[in-house]
Amino acid sequence: MKHLVLAGGGHGHILLLKKFAKKPLCGVEVTLITDYPKQYYSGMLAGYVEGIYCEEEMAFDVRALAEAAGVNYIETDIRTIDREKNAVITDSGEITYDILSMNLGVRSQEPFLLERREASYVKPIARTVAFKKQLNKASGLKEKRLVIVGGGASGVELTLALKAAYDFREVLLLTSGEVAKNMNTASRERLRRLLKDKGIDLYESTTVRGVDREKVQAGDEAYAYDYLILSTGFTGVEVEYKGFDVTESNYVYVDSHLKAAPNVFAMGDMVTLKDWPRLPKAGVFAIRQAPILYHNLMKALAGEDDLRSYTPQENYLQIINGGGKKALFNRGSFSLYGHIPWLIKDMIDRRYMK
Repeated sequence: MKHLVLAGGGHGHILLLKKFAKKPLCGVEVTLITDYPKQYYSGMLAGYVEGIYCEEEMAFDVRALAEAAGVNYIETDIRTIDREKNAVITDSGEITYDILSMNLGVRSQEPFLLERREASYVKPIARTVAFKKQLNKASGLKEKRLVIVGGGASGVELTLALKAAYDFREVLLLTSGEVAKNMNTASRERLRRLLKDKGIDLYESTTVRGVDREKVQAGDEAYAYDYLILSTGFTGVEVEYKGFDVTESNYVYVDSHLKAAPNVFAMGDMVTLKDWPRLPKAGVFAIRQAPILYHNLMKALAGEDDLRSYTPQENYLQIINGGGKKALFNRGSFSLYGHIPWLIKDMIDRRYMK
């Protein structure tokens, strides 16, 4: 009997579990290994922080999905994936595979040591969930200053969500370049006006050099904080990919079939596509990779080689929560802000979580 191992509980593997629950595999043993029983959907994180969604609405119960699919569930940390040995080495032991699929996600870049529980990196998302729960229990927020570092889409979303949810005395957003630099000019200007209208102080071209227990150091300026959250970009997870081709940031190289080796597939933010090495780390790409992963895994298990190729879309949709059930729609050169983009995003996100 062939053994298919799913390393990680990412969104691609959530799709596989749903597929296996509807159509169980015959003659194949399937094992899923993950370090956390919940898989949070990042697309709903800002809405959760604002209080629009509860935790259960934005989280998949990975253990329950595995059980429904008849998949062995192992909750442990993965340390090494050994290509030569066809093995996943974990804190609980070594699991060998015939075919492996990896969907391990990414982690926050952590350039600074954070010494206070009032300071947190964004990922893993469980950290941001814990940060919100801490704020829910806090008192005197009207006298507190919140500082957010990182002006990409996720940093801006979280800033607007935290401002909408909590009555801080001050909210500051620091970013090393332009705010939302991957968006078009009209969207960036809309976001600047939105942040200003909501009383959020935006500091662009402000590179953070250090963080201590009381302040953020950026150039010659020091910004005191009571609460701090850092959205400083991402890097590969702390797994040794022995025998695999990886980038300096520990992303695994895959071809257009999502193959990292003849019997190993990988997808999502953890990979770098050989043909598109500069592709941004965005959920819209992972969502489209997941059906291709499923098709190619089924073909590999059947010993067939007619695999599908993944080609990323050139213009991809971004919808950024703006607080108050409004959102910014950005695609190509088109930009639209208001309630309708939020309704579109809410519909997409709720449908995805079904």
